Amino acid sequence: MRPRIWQLLFILFLLAANNVTAQKALAIVGSSTSACMGASEMDSCYVGRLRTFYNQQIGTDTTIDNGYAVPGHNCFQGMPSSFVSPYADPNLQPDVFHNITMALSTHPDVVLVNYPTNGYDSLPTDSILYCLRTIRDSAMVAGVPCFVTTTQPRTSGNFSQSVIKAKQALLKDSILAEFGFFAIDFYTDLINPADSSIRYDAGDGTHMNDIGHDSLFQRVLAKNVFLSALPATFLQFNTVYKNKTDIITWTTARETDVNYYEIQRSNDGTNFSVLGTVSANNSKGNNQYQFTDNQPLKGTDNYKILIVDRDGKKHASPVMTVNINVGRLSIIKTFARSSSQVILQLQNNDTQNAEVQILNNMGVIMSRTPVRIDAGNTTLFVTTAPLSNGVYYVRLITANQTSVGSFIY
Repeated sequence: MRPRIWQLLFILFLLAANNVTAQKALAIVGSSTSACMGASEMDSCYVGRLRTFYNQQIGTDTTIDNGYAVPGHNCFQGMPSSFVSPYADPNLQPDVFHNITMALSTHPDVVLVNYPTNGYDSLPTDSILYCLRTIRDSAMVAGVPCFVTTTQPRTSGNFSQSVIKAKQALLKDSILAEFGFFAIDFYTDLINPADSSIRYDAGDGTHMNDIGHDSLFQRVLAKNVFLSALPATFLQFNTVYKNKTDIITWTTARETDVNYYEIQRSNDGTNFSVLGTVSANNSKGNNQYQFTDNQPLKGTDNYKILIVDRDGKKHASPVMTVNINVGRLSIIKTFARSSSQVILQLQNNDTQNAEVQILNNMGVIMSRTPVRIDAGNTTLFVTTAPLSNGVYYVRLITANQTSVGSFIY
């Protein structure tokens, strides 16, 4: 018996509905790198490579819109349209046609923010971080996961100066610390350690060539940015090592029939075991959760969160890696006691030597102090050159790691 016309129409409707469900959209807000400058052609740009990968290699219906990336733009031009800039410069105002507000108006599944260098030679570090944080928060309020790239190597113009190069490196560390898993490193291994130049320079001291863009593509791809196919969208996933425990926090949105979250741990990144579970809120808007691992492993801890829906299906988050090496330490609190003395409160696993550097908001090192840090909780009193009002950064360097903190005087 031939199928009736209404049956055929119903089948076509289901196929069309499935195609709509399968479609994914990534909006990219940024400047010239995301506008594909430096690449020989669009397909060689990291954006073009993403399009090719998702639409041809794995066959998904994916829209990647970099129309909000404009050469020469800085992070203030990407701020939400409601933002009132503290600067009179017209180039430090939101561009209402190419900012996070306009990108979110298209209802993307994911947002990528890429402002790697423009204005960073003159803007204060705290202003840059505030800017990136505000853009990220705008996406979070809309329930859209947001990834933020770090700075990139650059040598053109003022970026050839050693102080600006140091500021770029410090900003890279700060962005990685601020945004955790949702930061994408566009700096490490893309810089020549001998002279801080671009390893894959397109010839202008600012942009990367095809090889460099391929590396950026691989780094975005490794993040598995399309997380919104899960029953809940992960907005943040962070782990803080404190008081000999790992405090795991995560924020979700768009929870639909989630039963609970299962926390798993591994020291090899392959074989995971269950640590515990946390009940799901299933409330509208963003949901925040926390779980404490009271006995973290020595060496490397790998954590992942499994979303378990009410049908028993499990969906894994990305893996968060935490190094718990002997000697690892964290800066808990930093503040200025006077114009020439800074106090650091630390948590440390083992006695070790370190150097404390105090830097101003341009990345200039104000003082270097060698210290001996005891195991456990430690308070350090560091003498520095006289401080004026402003934002400062503390860099704590040991043989195995570098920790970054900040304070306002």
